[in-house]
Order: sequence, then C-alpha cells, then structure tokens
Amino acid sequence: MPSLKKLILMSGISLCSLLFSLTTNADDIYKGVKGPTNWQLDSRISYSKNQRKVRTTTLNSILKYWDGDKFGLFGFLNLPYKNVDALDNSMGFGDISLGIGPRGRLDDFHLISYTSFILPTGDEESKPTLSNGRLDTKLGLLGTYFTNDRKYEVDSTIEYNFTGENSSGVNPPNETYIGMLGCREITKRLRFATGFTGLIKNNGDYSTNWRSVSRYTISPRLHFEFTIDKGIRNKNIPKSTGIGAYMRSNL
Repeated sequence: MPSLKKLILMSGISLCSLLFSLTTNADDIYKGVKGPTNWQLDSRISYSKNQRKVRTTTLNSILKYWDGDKFGLFGFLNLPYKNVDALDNSMGFGDISLGIGPRGRLDDFHLISYTSFILPTGDEESKPTLSNGRLDTKLGLLGTYFTNDRKYEVDSTIEYNFTGENSSGVNPPNETYIGMLGCREITKRLRFATGFTGLIKNNGDYSTNWRSVSRYTISPRLHFEFTIDKGIRNKNIPKSTGIGAYMRSNL
C-alpha cells in the first residue's frame, strides 16, 4: 500500500489535473444518464491487488460533457495518475483517454455511445510500466433503464477495444468488456447496486468480477460513490480485488 506521503501527493496532483481534464471499465449507477448540468468533474481514487501481488493505486481525473435533452452529444477526457507497486515501484501519469459520441433518452431508457482513443502518454520505460505503449481505439455503449417510480434501475455497458501495436511490434488480442448492475433506491439520497463485469480477449482469455456500488447524493450538483470489486473466475488474466471512492461535481 502506498505511503501516506505518496497518497497526499497523488491526491494533490489529481485535484489540480481536474482543471485540465470513465474509466469506462467502472460500471456504476446512472451509467447512461446525462448529468443535471452540461459539465461534470469526476475524481476517482482506487486501489487493487491481483494474484501476482501487483498493487495499483490510481487517481482518475475526468472532465465530462453532455448537451441536449432527448438527444445530444457526450464527450470526456480522462487523465490517470498511477502508483504501481510490484518488485519495483513506479509513480506518474498514465495513458490519457478521450472520447465523443451521441447520447439520448426514450422515456425511462437512457443511452450513451462513444468512440474513444487511448493515447500512449505514460512512461513506457518505467519498471513497472505506466503505459500500454500503443494507441487503442474503443467503441462503447452505456445504458440505464428506470422503473416508472425510478426506485429501481438496470445499468449496462459493452465496449470493444481495437488494440494497437506497441513500440516492440506486439499487437495483443482485441478485447470486449461487458458489465451489468441492478440498482435499488434505499433512501432519497442513497442508492445501492450490485452485479457483474467481465473482460474477454479474442484469444479466449477472460476475467469476471463481482461488483457493488453505493451512491450518496449531497445535492443535484454533488454526489459520492464507493465501490468494491472481487475477481470470481478467470483464464490467463490475474484475479484482483479492489476498492474505490468517487466524487462527482456538476458545474
């Protein structure tokens, strides 16, 4: 686990980077829903440890944009800052991702689609590496369905990753990510969701995880989320366990 000094430093950098900047593989509540304003700052800190004893702390600073009512545009810019602790330790900015696409809603069904690019901006020479060292292109679809009283919802994600070739000439298999959560209102301010996520590579390797999410809404412009992830089945992708805390502010 990173030291308190490192966490304080990383938190400060993350807050500053919000001024300039989904993890899409982070299914949560209201996944396909436009925020109450056109802009949102999303700051996330997460910690995970896998079967190979690799511990990763990540701060994602995300700027999101929506417009329109029934139909509109969605876009995001994500700047990650990482601390990776294996046999050696690396800390620094990772690969920036940005995406754009149409969004819309039909009564109680909300949908966001996007094309995104993962840019190899992290330090590929660090040990362990902070970058994939390649340009990836992703196509994604996010959806949320509400019951009439909005006390229950189903959130889903599907994303296909066209992996690029890294500087060593290696092009890993393309990947499909899927996720589905069922959510229930506990109180007017508190919601809880649970479900499954999965990553499937074109060569047959995969991992599946159980995920739970709780969201507490302070006001229409501010809410917090807390997440737990637990690997349950896998093939040639290490199982991992992780926790996360999100703060989202609508501008």
